[in-house]
Amino acid sequence: MTAGFGDASMVVRAAISAGLAWWIASVLLHSDAASLAPAGAVLATQTTPFATARKSLQRAAGILFGFLLGVAATASIGTNTVSVALVVLVGMFAGRAMKLGSQMHQIALTAVLVMGAATTFGYGSARLEDNVVGVLVGTCVGLALPAPGFTRRAGEELARLNRQMAALLTEIARGLAEDEWAARTGDWVRRARSLSKELDAVRRAVREAEDAIRWSPRGRFARPRLDRLAEATQCLDHVGHQVRGITRGLYNLTFREGRPPALHWAQQEEPLAPRRADAPAGLDGVLAALAAMLGDLADVHVREDAPSPEVRARLAGLLGEAETGFLRTALAQSPAYADWRVLCTAGILEDARKMLHELDPSIGPHKAAFG
Repeated sequence: MTAGFGDASMVVRAAISAGLAWWIASVLLHSDAASLAPAGAVLATQTTPFATARKSLQRAAGILFGFLLGVAATASIGTNTVSVALVVLVGMFAGRAMKLGSQMHQIALTAVLVMGAATTFGYGSARLEDNVVGVLVGTCVGLALPAPGFTRRAGEELARLNRQMAALLTEIARGLAEDEWAARTGDWVRRARSLSKELDAVRRAVREAEDAIRWSPRGRFARPRLDRLAEATQCLDHVGHQVRGITRGLYNLTFREGRPPALHWAQQEEPLAPRRADAPAGLDGVLAALAAMLGDLADVHVREDAPSPEVRARLAGLLGEAETGFLRTALAQSPAYADWRVLCTAGILEDARKMLHELDPSIGPHKAAFG
């Protein structure tokens, strides 16, 4: 992750935390298991100060509960195959019930280590003490040293997805100008679906950036940019769904006048099947303008400041070009397209027809779901 966005502060924080935890455990506390302290510090040092504190508390709670569980099991039923299995079972369920997240294994792990030690109480106390030292040091160092540039990383992730979506729209626009575009619609649908799934990575980057500034003294300075990125992520999510709809619509046009086998044309002989419909004239120009907008927005997302008046004017010009092309394309299909009631009715019926296709057990795309 550090190499991904060129910031080594996470590694520095982990190294400093480990060194301090070892010094405190070995020199100040004279612990017999001092190596557990730096291990706890490294594991507790997370990517953001807020996540560091949360993970540290979860780890400490898991170790404490596991220590008590291990001591109680050893004192009551001893150390044997059955007791170890029961302790692991109870510990894992307790970790889930306590919502310890990635640290839910700490209860079972600590309990088993305590049960396996020669001097159960002494080892358990040392493990608890040194891990608490480690997580406390990791938390303090994580809060004191600056966190990596997560806002910058979120902008880079969002810009990358914008460019990929712009590249797909550009390819579709160029393909529609060719005569044999129908053969490529299946690949366009798959790529659009893949880009929609990659949006989850952008959402995670934005959430990490929000955690990074939550306890930061300079968080208020990064808040305006992060708010823009969060809103841009939501916008790109909707755009991704619409791009998927466009690619699926073009794909449907290759199915005999836009009708996938919901009407069972595939069961008829090929000479009787209607010919496929043509793509809307002018759609390539609309998609090309939209692709240019996404490309410009990618450059905006990697900048810290808000878009300049020049950039906003260019985006407005591209949007006007796309809207003009869209109106020409829409009205060329039918004058009734300008009536929103006609659009609503057509959209409802089209979605219903697509459902017929999706749920067709004999020749639909999900035949395996029906056995």
